[in-house]
Amino acid sequence: MTGRSARFSQLVVELAWNPGAGEADSYAADMLTDGMATTMQLSAPVGSVVLVAPGAGGHPGVQPAVDAVRAMWPAAALRVVDETVAALVGACPEREPAACVVVHLDAVRTSVAVLAGREVVARGTVVGGARGLADAVAGHLRAEHRLDVGQEQCWAAAVHDGAFGPSPTVRNPGPVYGSVITADGARPGEPGKVSLSAAELRAVLAPAHRTVADLVGQLLRDTAPETAQAAANGGLLLTGPHPPGVDHHLSELTGLPARHAVEPKLGFDQPRVLRDGVTRLLAETPPAPDLAQFPARTLPDITWLTELMERRANPPGRP
Repeated sequence: MTGRSARFSQLVVELAWNPGAGEADSYAADMLTDGMATTMQLSAPVGSVVLVAPGAGGHPGVQPAVDAVRAMWPAAALRVVDETVAALVGACPEREPAACVVVHLDAVRTSVAVLAGREVVARGTVVGGARGLADAVAGHLRAEHRLDVGQEQCWAAAVHDGAFGPSPTVRNPGPVYGSVITADGARPGEPGKVSLSAAELRAVLAPAHRTVADLVGQLLRDTAPETAQAAANGGLLLTGPHPPGVDHHLSELTGLPARHAVEPKLGFDQPRVLRDGVTRLLAETPPAPDLAQFPARTLPDITWLTELMERRANPPGRP
């Protein structure tokens, strides 16, 4: 939908936060209004906007974002997609299960939903996500080993140090490096290191997954018996950057079969499965914006845009 010869641009926004008490619901709307308006004017007109959120319309940030989209691009085709539905469709390009339980991990939360086909029957979220797992490792290192370690390295330890299973890419994980914590606090000039065993890491990360397993059980109990049985037979579908072996761990906790649709890169912000799911959904039902409402580009517009792009590419003072 995008490119120099495209008739309109397509914008996909993931609402990757879950506002709590006292937090703003309008983060996505503010980003669209303040950060995207000028940028998107430099490409083809915005004709399609997709908002991906846990709970879809139930997410408190959706309605402010919808209002912002309607105000900025009234002719655009707007679609709100549940995060777990996008994950299901993106993870199962060949054949989607008749029913299952999707457990999608992103940077700041885990979304869990019982799905019958693509219909969300019951849903819930657990706050924390990948960053929560990294923070648990960091807290353990500070409390038990007096070592201050950055979030990225803590996440690497959660993924590669074998808490629930061996890493597919790092065969022999090394120690975790950080700054020694003294009575005066962390001292950057005094490096330290510690080797974490798989059992130690498992004990640190297991409580977060117990919470997810408890939510799975609660959602199945809240679902009609026939649908719940079908979802249990379909099992758990894990999407997002779950550490290796978490599928087997959650299977042990819930008694359900589980599989993990592994992301190409196990990072905080690599929602490839969501992008693939949105792409498939839009291919099945292509957006149809009212192109007649888009103003045609005139020669002065094109000349102005070309000059602006040249000024950005060759700012004053650049040799």
